[in-house]
Amino acid sequence: MWTLSWVLMAYNISDDAFVSQVELPAEIDSATVKSLVGDYPNLKGDSFPVVGESLSRLMNMSAEGLDPTRFDYFIEFR
Repeated sequence: MWTLSWVLMAYNISDDAFVSQVELPAEIDSATVKSLVGDYPNLKGDSFPVVGESLSRLMNMSAEGLDPTRFDYFIEFR
């Protein structure tokens, strides 16, 4: 059975090619995502870029090695 969760989708900065899906810790919930990207009516249905301070916060919360010099990140509920 599939469990939906928040993930980061990583794309190469150089050519926009999809590279990987980064699983985020379970404690990242809708309230956390709202604090990162804003309060949108379709928060769980769209993809949102994560940059700047928001990406720094996720880097501190995630065990994954995120590299904003090589990848653009978008948060999605999958």
